[in-house]
Amino acid sequence: MNYNSLSLKKFRELFASLSPPEAASLRGVYRASFVGPGWLRASAGPALAVSGLGGWWGKEFSENGKASNIVLRAGKFSTRFSMELVSAKSLIDGKDGLALHYQSDNPFPWTHIVDELRRIDKNTVLGMTVADIAGLRSMSFPFLLEFQEHGNGL
Repeated sequence: MNYNSLSLKKFRELFASLSPPEAASLRGVYRASFVGPGWLRASAGPALAVSGLGGWWGKEFSENGKASNIVLRAGKFSTRFSMELVSAKSLIDGKDGLALHYQSDNPFPWTHIVDELRRIDKNTVLGMTVADIAGLRSMSFPFLLEFQEHGNGL
């Protein structure tokens, strides 16, 4: 499927058609990619840089239901912005699902961001980023996570 040909509305429809992954099945390191319309892919990196997540490379999920973003800066990997896997009703389609909630020790705006997750196949997860703020919940932005390795911690 050519994910870059899909509109944001089509991503919401695709997301609603998929099942959430089992939390335990996510353990490991995932490489991220921006998908969707060209304007979104072009603006995603700069938007993340402004919000403190410049060089976003992917996510690492640990066995204890915790996760972190992986960034690559000046040739070095590091982790930023702790998250917790939470079973919750989706802000996108109202179905039971699995989401990453950013922890309270993260800077604004991350404490208001939710990354909802659905499985495309055994190695690929569709993430949808939603700002959990009145008036913004109807907007969601897609990204893909491709499994890389079980990880040793960064």
